Amino acid sequence: MNATEQIQAAQKAELESMASMVEKTMNGFERLAQLNLQTLREVAQNAAEGMRAALSARDVQELMSVQTDNPIQAQSQKAFAYAQQLAEIAASTQAELAGVVNQSMTRMQQALRDAMQNSTHNLPMGSEGAAALMQSAMNFTSQAVEAMQKTQSQTTKMVSDSVQNVAQTAAKGAQQAAQSGKRRVS
Repeated sequence: MNATEQIQAAQKAELESMASMVEKTMNGFERLAQLNLQTLREVAQNAAEGMRAALSARDVQELMSVQTDNPIQAQSQKAFAYAQQLAEIAASTQAELAGVVNQSMTRMQQALRDAMQNSTHNLPMGSEGAAALMQSAMNFTSQAVEAMQKTQSQTTKMVSDSVQNVAQTAAKGAQQAAQSGKRRVS
């Protein structure tokens, strides 16, 4: 395969990679939209049920009972579940995108190695120094790409862990608020 064909093949592979990234991003947005619609539907249903219960109260004491029976803890659990689902969508979408990027980087590294091998075979005699310099640059580039992939993987894990921690902290705070609210009503 000559250099032009190699470049065309690399461009085609990268175009496919970009299309895959767009598709994975759109799938993530679609899952997020579905989650938001489901949550909105549940909130509207809960609000309607609360209003029906409040309107069916016959006296003030029954109205107060209806209002205190609407558990804040259940709402905090729903908020926690939403945050968890949101974190899962973000993490899975990010992992899918990272996979595509890693595949692309691996392809690019291989294309560089192949191009380098082809170019070193075509160098005139006495060009060993230039070939060694090119090989050194290729090794450095490979190490940089590997370091970048490792950093990206660590960053993905840190972000996922942070989102989970925030969701858990929010759920605990809401649960504590619900418990203190129950004490005040009693």
